[in-house]
Amino acid sequence: MSMSDGRMTVALFFAICFVLLGNGLAQTKRPAEPISLKNSPSVSELPKAKKSQISGAHQYKGSLHILSTNTRLSPHDLSAQLAELGSAPYVIPLGNSRTGVINMSAPSLTGDHHLVNSYLEGYYPYFVENPMIPLYVLSKRKQYQLDADQYRGREEVWQTSREAFSFSRGDCEDHALILADWLIAIGEDARVVLGDYRGGGHAWVVLFKSGQEFLLEATKKDGVGRNRAYPLASLHTEYHPRMMFNRNEFWENNGSKYTTRYTGSGWRLQSRYHRTSPKSDPNSS
Repeated sequence: MSMSDGRMTVALFFAICFVLLGNGLAQTKRPAEPISLKNSPSVSELPKAKKSQISGAHQYKGSLHILSTNTRLSPHDLSAQLAELGSAPYVIPLGNSRTGVINMSAPSLTGDHHLVNSYLEGYYPYFVENPMIPLYVLSKRKQYQLDADQYRGREEVWQTSREAFSFSRGDCEDHALILADWLIAIGEDARVVLGDYRGGGHAWVVLFKSGQEFLLEATKKDGVGRNRAYPLASLHTEYHPRMMFNRNEFWENNGSKYTTRYTGSGWRLQSRYHRTSPKSDPNSS
């Protein structure tokens, strides 16, 4: 690849975005089950003690390797390109018709855009051996609330995993981010999935364990137990995955939207995100 080809790829990477797809994911999100949205504080009304817990948000810089074009963006170039998205109010799938969706950018609490991988900060509240406990704890600790209600009309706001555990309210991706990051921290292979659920955009978690795939509905509040087995993903045909990611990798579903499988030829690994130079340990106080 020539230098000019490389520059053109980088330009296309950020300039040609599937905005309509992003709007579809952002505007139609719904909880998996009815959950009370009453008495919900805005972020400005959160206690100061909780605000102080999110000081590590996005302290990581990172580079990105786009696999389909073998293009690498340095931390400086990646930050500069993301800054050009400004305060776009929606999640933006990035790529073009040739590469497909190679990653996604989402607005943070401050309105700045970050790659979705970076919202998995490597944070977990405490270590557990039982992989059933994180979902149980979140079902008791965190309530579902749409972004527009929590953030005074903003349609899309992503909490990092640290923020998601600190804040008592959040929507589907906020629940999924802290659940996936917690499971990854205890050694599990967990990923955040973005797609459709009963006609609306949604986010959930898939767990790969003992050769099987389990679907974890992070917003579920009822019927969750410390020792209740997670359901097989193959039983949940109403979930239609489109993309998924962990701390470092991003996949796109190039197969059927109706698949209940999260591995196989239908899934294409699109990019790898490499974290560099953290200012501090995200689990430090």
